[in-house]
This record gives sequence, structure tokens and C-alpha cells, in this order.
Amino acid sequence: MVTGQTINSRHIDVFTFLGGDLQRQASDCKIPEEAFFDSLVYVSTPEQLSEALRRQPAIMILSSQVAGSFVAPPDGGTCCFSVRNVPMGMALLLQYFDKKPFRFTQWGQRHPTAVVHPEATIGADVFLGPFCVIGAHAIIGDGCMIGSHAVIENHARIGERCVIHPHVFIGAACEVGRGCEIHPHTTIGSDGFGYAAELDGTPRKIPHLGNVKIGDGVEIGANCAIDRATLTSTHVRSGTKLDNICHIAHNCDLGENGLYTAGFMMGGSTKIGRQFVTGGCSVVTSHVTLADNVVLQGRSAVTNDVPDSGPYGGYPLQPLKQAMKTAVSIGQLNEIRRNLNRVMRHLRLAEPDHKKPADS
Repeated sequence: MVTGQTINSRHIDVFTFLGGDLQRQASDCKIPEEAFFDSLVYVSTPEQLSEALRRQPAIMILSSQVAGSFVAPPDGGTCCFSVRNVPMGMALLLQYFDKKPFRFTQWGQRHPTAVVHPEATIGADVFLGPFCVIGAHAIIGDGCMIGSHAVIENHARIGERCVIHPHVFIGAACEVGRGCEIHPHTTIGSDGFGYAAELDGTPRKIPHLGNVKIGDGVEIGANCAIDRATLTSTHVRSGTKLDNICHIAHNCDLGENGLYTAGFMMGGSTKIGRQFVTGGCSVVTSHVTLADNVVLQGRSAVTNDVPDSGPYGGYPLQPLKQAMKTAVSIGQLNEIRRNLNRVMRHLRLAEPDHKKPADS
């Protein structure tokens, strides 16, 4: 729930008040087509503006492009603001309507089926869901929410105000910073994929004795796997966001504020710089280093060091403009081949037909 006055007082650096009643109160956020009198709506197009004005919601947030031609309502009408960056506006205001805590706390602070080792340390105002397991010497910071069937193994540490969704596994001695969120079925601290070959080729597993260290404000999507290091730590630095179905191998180091889209995979002992951004289904091989501010096009593959910042794409990896030209050229290969054959025949450089391969 949020009022116009709250927006105007707390977020004046992002939102510009256009007019209307600052006391209007919104209890939910809807698209313009589904808005009611107590809704907050975002408006990005003239069509959405017309629909929102017809429904007269409590609060209306207009993109700066639409707000330029907008006439503010009188003091008693819809409370209206403009915003330059709509996604940032959503990030700031949707938190007032987020009912995520109520998914966890319907059973009370600690469900009777939660299993907590007597030598674990549980902070103040911690919710423990049904059948979660907290191991010996584990530390759970104040204000955390631990979902049902989550497992926090021995000596693991969870910082303050973390949300650990149901069926999350956090392995022994792994560390999670403050204000993190880890979504269902994600595994933190599984063994890395490391083997030595016997003389007869039989693989012998290399024990992984290290851990995973996750910084502050990290969010990890569902069905991700982050392997513990062999001897040291696998790092996911503060501010990093992982989408669903990402794999981070042992001994890796992910720099601050990276954005990793679904399907990202990386090999072991690779270091990625700060503010990395990748499209979906990209792959980074083991034992390479990427600079800060590298951007990967979706379905890219990195097999060597990337020492310079900038956008890249494709496989083999190229600067993005070259990669896009290469992608276009691949679609024209058959035509290029036919034209080349014509030129070769014209210059009498082509082989006789009886010598050509059957698939030429």
C-alpha cells in the first residue's frame, strides 16, 4: 500500500509530481486495462493513458514521453507523477505491494516441524518454515525467512534479512551475505566437477574442501547450482543477479553487480569482472578472465580471455558488430556458394562436373 504523499516525500529524486490528490492511496498495482479506483498504474503510451484516465485510478505514473502532453487533474483527482526511467520506477514502488513475506509467515515464526540443531544460532525475528533443517553451528541472521524443506548445513552463515525459498540447499561452511534472496531448488555449495584419471582411465574424484561466498544484495533464481571451491572459495560478489537455471563451477569469481540471464554456464577457475551482462544460454569456458563491463549477446561462447570492456557475441567470440555481420553472412552461405561456383565456372577454374563431390 502506498500514498501519493509517500512517493513525493521518499522518492522525489526519481518521480516528479504533476498534480492531483497526494492523499490518494493505492492498495495494488494493475495494468491500465484492469485498474480500479484504488490501483496504481504505469502509463507508457497514449493508448494506456486514455484507458487509465477512463478508469481514474488512485495513482498514475507516466513515462516522461507521455507526460509531456499531459494536463494534470485538479487537486481532488488521480495523483499523477512522471518518471524518466519506468523500470526504476517499478523497482521502487512495486515493493510496497509485494506480499512475499506472507508466503512464509502464515504458520507463525517457527513451524513445529522445523529441525534446528541445538548448537545453531538463530537471530531475532527469523521465520523457519515446515521441515526446514538448520545444522550444527549454522548462523541465521536477524529477519531471515527460511522456507519449507530448505537445508542449511553445518557451519553455514546466512546474513540479515535474507529470503531462502523452499527446497534451497546451502552446503556446509558456505556464506550468504545480507539482504540476499535465493529461489526454490537452487543449490549452493555442491561439489565441483573435478577428477583425476587413473592409468587405466578410471576417473578418481578430487574432494572439494572449499566453500561458496555470496556477497550482499545477491539474488539467485530457481534451479541454479553454484559449486564449492576445491580449497578456497567460489565467489559471487555483492549486487550480482542470477536468473533461473544458471551453473557456476568451482573456484569461479563473479564480480560485483553482474546480470546473468537464464541458461548461463561457466567452467571452473574463471574470473568475470564487475558489471558483466549476458544474454541467455551463453557459455564461458574454464580458466579464463573477463574484464569489467563486458556484455555478451545471447548464445555466445567465450573460450579465451576477454581483456577489454565492450559488447561481444557469437562463437568464436567477436566484437558485437562483427558477430552480427557474421550471423547475417551464415544465413547467406548457400547463395554465396552458388555465386562463387558461377564465378569459378566463368573463369574456367571449376572442376569438371564428374569430379565434383555428390553434395556440392
